[in-house]
Amino acid sequence: MKAQALTPVFIEYIPAELEPGHLYVSMQFETAVHLCACGCRSKVVTPFGLRDWILTFDGTVSLRPSVGNGQQHCRSHYNIRNNRIDWLPQISAVATQAASFRDRAVHIGAKVHPSAPPPLWRRILDRIRRPRSTP
Repeated sequence: MKAQALTPVFIEYIPAELEPGHLYVSMQFETAVHLCACGCRSKVVTPFGLRDWILTFDGTVSLRPSVGNGQQHCRSHYNIRNNRIDWLPQISAVATQAASFRDRAVHIGAKVHPSAPPPLWRRILDRIRRPRSTP
């Protein structure tokens, strides 16, 4: 059964056995973990950081960006806002692949979207202007 909300549980260490409907938050390890909100019982790990998820707490917990379980059989996709689950359409294989590529690129510092090659006129001009090496 799909969850409609998650109850935040602030802890130091993530427990071995997770309870459905709980969002376990370890500030020390900058990570939140929960069982997939669709009910499939897949473990969902969301590390915090500028290049990962951002957790906000104002008496309720919000996590952004969305949680997309594209590598799980359920392919569930949802936002966690103010402890509530806001369901989104299932995440596609193409969207999962794009997100994986983007995440890897961001973590290694590569360009997320490689720039297009310069136009032909620019390449010709650059070649003309390039100093010639002397033997």
